[in-house]
Amino acid sequence: MEIKLKCAENSAMILDKGAELRSLDIGGKELMWCADPTYWGKSSPLLFPMIGNLRGGKTMINGKEYSITKHGFARDNVFEAEQISDSEAVFKFRSNEETKKCFPFDFELKLTYRLNENGLTIVYYVTNTGTAAMPYCIGAHPAFACPNEDGAQFSDYELIFETPETVRSPIMDLVTRMWQDTNRIERLNNSSRFALEYSLFDNDCVYFDTIRSKSVKLVSKRSGSGVMLSWQGFDTLGVWTPDHKNAPFVCIEPWCGCDDYDSENSIFDQKRGIQSAAPGQTKEYSIEISRCN
Repeated sequence: MEIKLKCAENSAMILDKGAELRSLDIGGKELMWCADPTYWGKSSPLLFPMIGNLRGGKTMINGKEYSITKHGFARDNVFEAEQISDSEAVFKFRSNEETKKCFPFDFELKLTYRLNENGLTIVYYVTNTGTAAMPYCIGAHPAFACPNEDGAQFSDYELIFETPETVRSPIMDLVTRMWQDTNRIERLNNSSRFALEYSLFDNDCVYFDTIRSKSVKLVSKRSGSGVMLSWQGFDTLGVWTPDHKNAPFVCIEPWCGCDDYDSENSIFDQKRGIQSAAPGQTKEYSIEISRCN
């Protein structure tokens, strides 16, 4: 099922499967990747309760071994959808016997989409409906069309962070699918500008795991126009595109949690960036997407 939102000249479309944003048109400009399966058949999956990969695909929760698939199961499940108004919709998903086979907790996920004259706000609510503390990861994975101007190339674009950053990113081991904690590469040195090239993604995601900024712009170096993504509650940022296909999009992904580091153990609640909700507690995260000139 599709839910369509409208506000002034802006429109959005969200699927009930995964509560996934599939289209966002701001002032007549489509910002999102079209989910062409030739490259990647998604546009903005929700990552929960896992981000990336586990060591050997396994983890320990309360002394028992579990398997959680890459990026978790939320993106593959149908959410209960309710259109509140022309410009707002709510999506809910609750734990069940299937989810407990890999993630033994009671929870409710709720996503609220609010379209306004400037863009789109997505609020993520994680509620622990059980009786024990619940560790989890959560992340957004929006994919933006890039290039998004006639005649432009991927390398004509750059990311501009809110504040100057100094970041040495871990490198992904493509065999173990873990971050190499001591094998890092300098991405930014007191700079806010990060030029895009497909070669940056030879080892999968570029991970800004020590970032301070809470917003970033994806802009054309030719025109200065593009899209801005802001976030609250999330700690780190992944940037990804499947470079080997020269895919015409880039994902900008605020995260809490990530793939396992090679320096970590396999205990889930000790993962770097892990979140925890007490019984009855609701935790909130959000992103905002808008055009910039």
